[in-house]
Amino acid sequence: MKLIHVTLLFITLTLSAYVNANGFKTVGEAKMEYLFWDVYDAKLETPTGSYEFGEHPVKLTLTYLRNFDAKDIVKATNEQWLHLGLVDMVNTYDEKLLALWPNIKKNDSLSFETNPQGIGTFYFNNDKLGVVEDKKFADHFLAIWLSSDTSEPSLRKQLIGGKHD
Repeated sequence: MKLIHVTLLFITLTLSAYVNANGFKTVGEAKMEYLFWDVYDAKLETPTGSYEFGEHPVKLTLTYLRNFDAKDIVKATNEQWLHLGLVDMVNTYDEKLLALWPNIKKNDSLSFETNPQGIGTFYFNNDKLGVVEDKKFADHFLAIWLSSDTSEPSLRKQLIGGKHD
């Protein structure tokens, strides 16, 4: 009887790990370019393979094609929040993000994954960096790429699978 319980526990844990590792399906992918530079490749994933703004969980992965200092990524994040009119977000998370994000080298990836409650976790090359325990942060951070008011509408369109609003 113990062997059956141990076997069932093992199967349950193995299936759980498989679902967690493979639970996301690609919604869309895009390349961010600025003037004549390739900046990063972006990939949006959800459990269903479709996306609606504000629904969670979601995973956005940026694979950088150039080197960037963390402070420059924080600065760009604030500039995008200004563009979106999210003035209350500007500079609010600078310390937290600078503590989480490393300097980026070419081919490094930075991922942001939310849980079903909308709380987000950052990953660097698939290693957990830390959590931002604020649903407002998750939605506003993702808005940089996924809001209909993004500064990069063609990138957004590719990420959300070519759908229109």
